[in-house]
Amino acid sequence: MENIQHHTNIEHQTDSRIQELEKALAEAHNLIESLKASNTLANEFVSFAAHQIRGPIGAIKGYISLVLEGDFGDVPPGFAEPLNIVLKSTDNLGKTVNDFLDVSRIEQGEMRYYRKDFDLTHLANEAINEMKKIIEGKGLEIRLHISPEVLTIHGDKAKIKHVLLNLVDNACKYTDKGWIEISLAKNDRKVIFCVRDSGVGIRPETMPLLFQKFSRCIAAGKTNIHGTGLGLYVAKKMMEDQNGRVWAESEGEGKGSQFYVELDLIM
Repeated sequence: MENIQHHTNIEHQTDSRIQELEKALAEAHNLIESLKASNTLANEFVSFAAHQIRGPIGAIKGYISLVLEGDFGDVPPGFAEPLNIVLKSTDNLGKTVNDFLDVSRIEQGEMRYYRKDFDLTHLANEAINEMKKIIEGKGLEIRLHISPEVLTIHGDKAKIKHVLLNLVDNACKYTDKGWIEISLAKNDRKVIFCVRDSGVGIRPETMPLLFQKFSRCIAAGKTNIHGTGLGLYVAKKMMEDQNGRVWAESEGEGKGSQFYVELDLIM
C-alpha cells in the first residue's frame, strides 16, 4: 500500500509540474506574440513618421538650393555660409530618415529588389565620381585600383550603389588625414569591391558589433561623427538578400580599416 501511495504522489507531483510547465510555456508564447506585435507596431510607426518627414525635408532642401542659386535674387553677403550649413544638415537628416525607412522595410519583410544584369565597374566609377569632391575637400589622397574590364553581376543596381556609397562615405568620415584607396577586381567567380583608409581604425571588441543596429565605432567621438549606426546594418542586409556579403577588417585603433563587398560574377 505504501508503494502504491508513493507512486500516486509521484504521479500527482508530475502532473502538477507538467501543468506548471504548460502554463509557463503559454505565458511565454503570449509574451513573444505581444513583443512581435509591439515590434511590428514600432516599425509601422517609424515608417509612417519617416514618410511624413521626407516631404518637408525635400521642400527645405529645394528652396534653400533655389535661394543659393539666386532664383529669388542676389544672396545677401554673409548669408551663403549659414544657408549651406542648413542645406548640409538637412541632407544629413534626409539620409537618417532613409536609414530608418530601410530598416523598417527590412524588418517588415517589405524591402523590394529590382534585379538585372549590369556592369559593376561602371557603377563603382559612378559612385567614386559622386564622392570624389567630398574626399578631396577633406584634403585626402584618393588611390584608385579599378579593373578596366566589364564585370557583370546580377542585382539591384540602386541598392548596390547605395552600399558602395555608404562604405566610401564612412571611410571619408573616419579619416582626418592620409588616404582612401578604392579597388575593384575579379577573384575567381566573385567580384570584390574594397575601400581601405588610413583613418581611426576599429578596435577588436567593436568588430563583432559593427554590423548590428545602432552600433558605431568607439573612436567615432574622436572624429566628431554623428550618425544613427544603421548604415552598415542596412548594407549587410541588402548584400545578404542579393547573395552577396560585406565585411570589415582592421589591425586596430589608429591603424585604418578595410571594408569589402563580394558579389557573384556572371561569367
